[in-house]
Amino acid sequence: MKKLIITAVIIFCLINTVVGAYVIVSMEHATSKLNYVISLHQIELLREHLLIYLKKVQSDLSLKNTSHERSVDTIVQNVRYLDNMMSRCMACHQSPEMLTGKNSASKHYVLSRLYGLQNDINVYKESLSRFLTIRAGRQRTELAFDKAFHTAEQLVAEVNTMVHATSAKLAERTQSSYRDISMTKNVLYALVVLGPIVAAVVGFVLIKKVSGPCNTLLRATRKITDGDLDNKIVGLKGEFGQVAASFNEMSDSLKEHMHRIRESEHRYRTLFESAGDAIFIVEAEGPEPGRIVDANPAAAEMHGYTLEELLKLNLVKDLDAPHAATDAPDRIERILQGEWVQAEINHVKKDGTVFPVEINAGLLEFMERKYILAVDRDISDRKKMENLILQSKIEWENTFDTITDMITIHDKDFNIIRANKAAHEILKLPSLETTRAIKCYAYYHGKDGPPKNCLSCSCLETGQPTSFEMFEPHLNKYLEVRAMPRFGNNNEIIGIIHVIRDITERKKVEEALQRAEQMKMVGEWATGLVHEIKNPLAGIKGSVEVLASDANMAEEDRSIVTQAVEEIKRIEILLKSLLNFAKPPKPQLTLVDINEILDKSIVFALRHPSVVANSSSAINVFKDFDPNIPKAMADPMQMQQVFLNLLLNAIEAMPDGGMLATKTFYDAQLNSIQITISDTGKGIDKTLISKVFQPFFTTKRKGSGLGLSITRRLVEQHGGHMDLESEPGKGTAFNIFLNVNSKGKEQKS
Repeated sequence: MKKLIITAVIIFCLINTVVGAYVIVSMEHATSKLNYVISLHQIELLREHLLIYLKKVQSDLSLKNTSHERSVDTIVQNVRYLDNMMSRCMACHQSPEMLTGKNSASKHYVLSRLYGLQNDINVYKESLSRFLTIRAGRQRTELAFDKAFHTAEQLVAEVNTMVHATSAKLAERTQSSYRDISMTKNVLYALVVLGPIVAAVVGFVLIKKVSGPCNTLLRATRKITDGDLDNKIVGLKGEFGQVAASFNEMSDSLKEHMHRIRESEHRYRTLFESAGDAIFIVEAEGPEPGRIVDANPAAAEMHGYTLEELLKLNLVKDLDAPHAATDAPDRIERILQGEWVQAEINHVKKDGTVFPVEINAGLLEFMERKYILAVDRDISDRKKMENLILQSKIEWENTFDTITDMITIHDKDFNIIRANKAAHEILKLPSLETTRAIKCYAYYHGKDGPPKNCLSCSCLETGQPTSFEMFEPHLNKYLEVRAMPRFGNNNEIIGIIHVIRDITERKKVEEALQRAEQMKMVGEWATGLVHEIKNPLAGIKGSVEVLASDANMAEEDRSIVTQAVEEIKRIEILLKSLLNFAKPPKPQLTLVDINEILDKSIVFALRHPSVVANSSSAINVFKDFDPNIPKAMADPMQMQQVFLNLLLNAIEAMPDGGMLATKTFYDAQLNSIQITISDTGKGIDKTLISKVFQPFFTTKRKGSGLGLSITRRLVEQHGGHMDLESEPGKGTAFNIFLNVNSKGKEQKS
């Protein structure tokens, strides 16, 4: 059948192509002939006009020397018209229409005649011009006239001949064109009549070949529609036979699919009814959205109904708790928009018990209707477990934040990922939830990278916990550090846990107890030593003074005795210092101006004999006093002793001169005064800084080692504390911190 249709279509197309080509060629041929006939008419008209102008010029020549002769200008004007007409005739014969309609010999003959005619006209123009312009004798005038006249006669005869030839040819060509056009018209009429007849015959044959098999297929389709899947199509051939075979295969396949669908429906029903979660199919649209269309036994059991009772209820109105029912329209609208909704809501059982369920609901389209498929799970046990876990988490976090030690949890890249409240407050940590890359070394050590020989970092290599004590300058605290490795699921090290205790106060207490023990021992030793030495020393001093008063003593011996007396006095001063260190006098507190005491102490220090004796070294003094410092409760004499001792030590540290800087500053937030006395001397070695305040420790050749010990003790008796900062080659700075009581602040205001 397919071959028949293709053959018929090809033949029909070929016929249309041939007919169309014939029509086009015929129309082109007829049009070409008509164009040629029109051109011949134009040539005929031009030749007749040429003949008219020749006769007109000949008439002008004949009337010459008569009473009716024309003027020379008129004759010249007619000659110009004649020449112009000849040019148009030449142009017309050289047009594409005329050249196309002639053979080569004919074109050559016509053009040669035209060129000859044009030459004759030129000869005639010259003869006429000579006749009109000659002024010689009568005989020459007559000869010129005769030549022009005879030339014109020849031209008229020749043009007449050409006009007659053109008229004959034009009639012949016109009749031939009419015959061709008439034949073409008859052929077109025949094609118009025969075309529909041929198309109708071909269509009838094709319809007859197609309608029979189509009716057979239609009858088979109706039987399958009625459910007869065993019906087979037989007797068809060709393409329809192939369609029939495919139709029979489709029938068998449809039968197999129907069998599978029934099995799938059975499996679905089995799964639907045996599922542990509650499954609902409810109305999504219509007058009663939420009406339960179908449900499994688990849904009935979960809510305390029978399945028959459940199918009469509305999921939203009867099973959702009031708050959940209020939000139900919004959930249904989201589902209708194609969203799969997941939520936790409360349902109500038949006995009124409210329990939590986790719902998963989405759109289900079946038979051009929209339903909601909802799967509900009773999460009462899970909620209890979540509450227990949440309670445990809260208790753990409360315990974690209640611990006063700093606890921080780090990853392998030194990022702090968890910290308790104490760590947040002491380290000033930002929020760990919103800030990324919180490096531990930046907040513990104030550095851009892990410190060298970090004992905590060794946990990442060894996997063993470690503990140590250290002083951290960045925090200005003594810390007891315990570092423990964190292990992942595969027992690999994933980070470190730090438990850090601030032992600054404990260290201070230990140092204070140690100093107190030292002071007690030194005091007892100093008291006994002073009493044991003082009496013998008084006798020695008296004896030496008596010896020095001898007038007969030589001057050399007298100077030795005098030096001995001075050394005895120095021993007395040392013994007095020992007594003051062992039993310092109680400070007599009064409101004082710290800036004023420090300023006077600077003046006294610069006038001290040891400074005056070494006046060759230039000491530059820089003062930076805070004018807002309030008055403080202190013993002015003891504070002057403290300042003077530190100033003299600073001056002695600069034997070659330097800068002595003093600064005071009031910290309103801490309500304390800071006094700093610094020099640009040689500084103190780091290994000796911790020993500077120990009794009897000194680096001076004649020092007693009690000056700084007494100074710190006096500061501590005023409720303050002091420390020092030193770097070898750059100098030393002593910092004194004194508390300001409310009475002092009121006095200042």
